[in-house]
Amino acid sequence: HTKGNGAESFAAACQLGMEGIIGKKAHSPYRGLRNGDWIKIKCLRKQAFVIGGYTRTEKKASGISAQLLGVYENEAFVYVGRVGTGFTEAERQALEAKCEPLKRPDAPYKVAPKARSNETITWVEPKLVAEVQFAEWTEEHLLRHASFQGLKEVPPKTIQREPPVSDEQPDKPEEPMAINDSKLVIEGVKISSPDKVIFENPPITKENVVRYYATVAERMLPYVRGRVLSIVRCPKGVSEACFYKKHPGPSSKGVITLPVTNSEGKTEEYFYLEDTPGLVSEAQMGTLEFHTWGSRVDELEKPDMMVFDLDPDEGMELATVRQGVRDLKSILESLSLHSYLKTSGGKGYHVVVPFVPSVSWEAFHNFAKRVAEVMENQWPDRYITNVRKVKRAGKIFIDWIRNGRGATSVAPYSLRARTGAKVSMPIAWEELDEVAPDGISLVDALERIQNPDPWEGFFAHSQKLK
Repeated sequence: HTKGNGAESFAAACQLGMEGIIGKKAHSPYRGLRNGDWIKIKCLRKQAFVIGGYTRTEKKASGISAQLLGVYENEAFVYVGRVGTGFTEAERQALEAKCEPLKRPDAPYKVAPKARSNETITWVEPKLVAEVQFAEWTEEHLLRHASFQGLKEVPPKTIQREPPVSDEQPDKPEEPMAINDSKLVIEGVKISSPDKVIFENPPITKENVVRYYATVAERMLPYVRGRVLSIVRCPKGVSEACFYKKHPGPSSKGVITLPVTNSEGKTEEYFYLEDTPGLVSEAQMGTLEFHTWGSRVDELEKPDMMVFDLDPDEGMELATVRQGVRDLKSILESLSLHSYLKTSGGKGYHVVVPFVPSVSWEAFHNFAKRVAEVMENQWPDRYITNVRKVKRAGKIFIDWIRNGRGATSVAPYSLRARTGAKVSMPIAWEELDEVAPDGISLVDALERIQNPDPWEGFFAHSQKLK
């Protein structure tokens, strides 16, 4: 193995056409567990493909869901897979408009793909070319983990399946053509320095980050929209100084300001956002993390989202942390409360409980404290509610404190400003034993949002504190 120089080793491996590299903690033996000590870092490839159709799902009112892609092999147009991530909502709609005059009644492929459940396919003349980033080819010669990068102005008939890169230096690929503009504009926001590397290992650029937030906005905004924000900005990347920000400034272009009176009677300006351009504007300014209040601005003094952060002591076995999550869930169920699970992107998990806004911050805060104290009293050898780290040895801190007025918690789908571009990701309860707290990266999250939403119906519950 090689110690250090991870970014250089990764780049060299990709240039040689290798699948990627394995990263590990220096003194950690391989145990075959998904605990983050050993991680696989895959090389991503780019290639141009011809669009031969697109899909729409029942949930989308407008815009494509995925592009169906192909290449030419001896004059035959061959299906090679689909791409359903990497688009902003505006791009989805713009692509559908571009495909409209190209519609045809039958498939252009030699062998046509079948529609999945709950989707319809529209076939188009193979005239548009998309540049796509992907992880690898499957055994069935289909794309795996594909992400849309842009359209290219090249003759469709020249597009063939490209072999893996060799040990020769490849030609520099053409830049993708942004839809409707020669400059990179996402959701109406001009993106400066798109090639700036924000996460180094694996390398993830500012454009990747902005496109991530534009892509997950539909899933993320229900938990962020109309909530007072605190953010973490890393304008030079996570390897440089980052800073925490909770008050608007001159650079806060896509947000709405709000005067809030604090506990000392002093009024200060805070901010929130309402839409995808606001989310993208913050990402353009270098925002990586979004943290929200537990209430909405229209019911500022009546919180509706309770978060418990299970923060384990250093070195604690992951199985012990997972048992803590189960214990907390069982206590909430005994109170007839439905809860949801997400990764923190760090050491622990977050258990989130939705409520109808009905009580004051003080009552809300006290209830969260009592739940944590029940855990501490029932299993004093496992859990603690005292915030002092000196008291936490060998235990899990049940962080209930973030449920007070002015406190925040990291939003679902938010990136974390840490190595690896990890995400605080909603997951199903059934996935608890499969997904580590830091087990989902930006690339993983983009793939996951193509699946059913594990938090479907989050705000439909009528749970209420009295």
